[in-house]
This record gives sequence, structure tokens and C-alpha cells, in this order.
Amino acid sequence: MSRLRELVQDVRMILQPAAGPSSKFIAYFQLLDAFKETGCPVCTRLEQGALKALDGLMYEQVNDPFTRDRLVESHGFCNWHAWMLPGIGNSALGVALIYRHLLEETLNHLQAASQAVRPRGRWQHLWERVTGSREEPPPILAWRSKKARCYLCTFARRSEHDDLKTILDFLGEAEFAEAFTRSAGLCVPHVYQAVAIGRDHPNLRVLLAMHEKRWQDLLWELKEFSRKFDYRYANEARGRESSSWHRVLDVFVGRAAVFGPERWVEGMEHVMGAQGATPTDTGQQAKIMREEDVGELERVRFENEKLRRRVQELLAREKEDHRTQLALEFQILKLTADLKALATELDAVRHRDPTSGDASAREIGSDDQPAPQGGERSQTS
Repeated sequence: MSRLRELVQDVRMILQPAAGPSSKFIAYFQLLDAFKETGCPVCTRLEQGALKALDGLMYEQVNDPFTRDRLVESHGFCNWHAWMLPGIGNSALGVALIYRHLLEETLNHLQAASQAVRPRGRWQHLWERVTGSREEPPPILAWRSKKARCYLCTFARRSEHDDLKTILDFLGEAEFAEAFTRSAGLCVPHVYQAVAIGRDHPNLRVLLAMHEKRWQDLLWELKEFSRKFDYRYANEARGRESSSWHRVLDVFVGRAAVFGPERWVEGMEHVMGAQGATPTDTGQQAKIMREEDVGELERVRFENEKLRRRVQELLAREKEDHRTQLALEFQILKLTADLKALATELDAVRHRDPTSGDASAREIGSDDQPAPQGGERSQTS
């Protein structure tokens, strides 16, 4: 116990307070936690990140001018993020403030469109078909077509890219690979994106091989699940394959609502952009690569964070060992007290009151002596 305490103290002396690790390394530890959840870990991180971002936005950014302008540009949140709001505590006022402003803006365009609506006649339709000309769309549709992507979907895409890159980078590490093996693995859409992001990554082959094995097992379970619906095998016991039909949905399409219409378009644009990038895209990718290059300082901070967590585990283990030791000592003291009480009772039984002991002895002796004979008594007299 003392050696463990000395080791912890030595490690504490080595670890000096430093700035936190980079976002990439934070994603490392957050992914380790996400691996313990059910379903695709990247989908889990997207859902958790969206809830956290919405909670922060509702709490302190509702009246922020920049946030309000971004929400106006995107016409609010997408369907997925908007329907997360009712599940966030104290979001009612924030939702009312945001969508009151958006509804006023939409109502203004609706009123303008109502005044500008003029039904086209048959000759106008014919003229457009002959000449191939087309009248300008109504202003309200032109305004809608300029809608920006969902404010939070933009952040989700960035987080998604970082998580997949982190998985590829650390899949060669034993601890990380073991945790990923115990997880449910990536869904099919995120495997596609991982291939697009890490086409030349050395760990991509390992990632694909792991999912090939997973999906082969899932395919066998689906076949087994279907087979046991046959009346000839209906009496066979059902095991893990009973939930295969539900898990295949999670694997094939990802977490419910994560890949909505806007998110899916963004994902496909990202995949296609990675395969056929323009010179501008290439420059942007080079910039991203420069930003993602981890310097020596960040690696030291990363190792610092890993050591800090290890120290916390050792301290927790030491605390648990100390509690166990105290419990054992208490049990020993209790047993010692019980033994002393038992010894006292035995001594009391063995050493009774001497007076009562002699009296009982005399009674026993008198009972044992025979009665005198009548002849002897008469001779004496």
C-alpha cells in the first residue's frame, strides 16, 4: 500500500498543471466513453454533442446577435435538431424567442408573395413551352432557396470528421483498439465516410477488416432469425439473433434521425469532395491537414492527460483497497471481541461459586452412604 502511495506521489510531482489537450485528443477520451454505449459510437457522439450544444445555446446564446443571424440564414434548425429542443430543460422561452423572430420573417415574405401571385393563363403556358422561357419563381421560393444549412449540422459535420479521423489514427493503439472491438462498431454511412477521409490511412484496412467480421456475424444472425420462423424450427430456442432485425437498422442507416435530409446531403458532398477535389478544395484540405498536424506540445499534453487518468485510477484503487483493509480490520476486531466474550462465558461455567459447589458435593456424599443396621444399634445401646 505504501509503495503504491509513493508511486502516486512521484507521478503527481512529474505532472505539472498544463493546458488541456487539443480537441482531437479530447475526442479520444470521449470516444472511449462512447464505445461503451449501444450503437454506432460516432452517432452517439453526434447525438450527445447536439444535446449539449442546444442546451448551451438555449441557456446563454438566445439573444446573441451572431447566433440569431445564423439561425435566420438557416431558417432555424433542421428537423432533427429542432425536435431535440422539447427534451431540453428550460428551453421553452428560448424556442419562443427564436421562432417568434423567424415566424415574423416568414410571415413578411408570405404576405409579399400573396400580393404578387398572378395565375398564368393558357397562352402564357403555351408560350413558355414553345420558347423554352421560364418566368422567375415567386419571391418566397427564391428566398427559401437561399436557406443556409442547419447551424448545428455544420458543427456536427466537423465533429464527425474529427471522430472518424481519431478512430483511424488510434486504431493501432492496443487499449483503443480493444475498446473499439468491444463496441458496436460504426454504422454503414460512417464507414463510407471513414473510407473517404482515410483513403490512404494505414489503419483503414484494419477498420474495414473489423467491420467485415462484424457484418458477417450479423448476416448469420439474420439468416438464423429468418430460419427459426419456419414452422419446422419454430420450437428451437432463440438467442442473440432475436434482436438482429433491430440492430441491422442501426448498422445500415445509423442512429435514428442522425442522417436526416440535410445531414445526408452534407455527408455525400463530403465524400464526393474527397474523391474529386478542385484546386480550391485541395488548398482547403491542405489547410485542414496543417491544422490537424499534432505538434510535440500537444502530444506531451495528450500523454499528460493519459497519465492523469491513470493516476486517478490508481488513487481510486488505493481508496478501495484502504476501505477493504478497514473492513477486514473491523471484522478482526469483532471476531476478537466475540472470542473474548465466549472465553469469559466458558470460564464462568468452569469456575462456579465454591459454596454452592461444596454443598452440592455434600448432598451427593450423604446420598451415597448406606443406612445403619438395626442389630448394630441395639448392641451399642
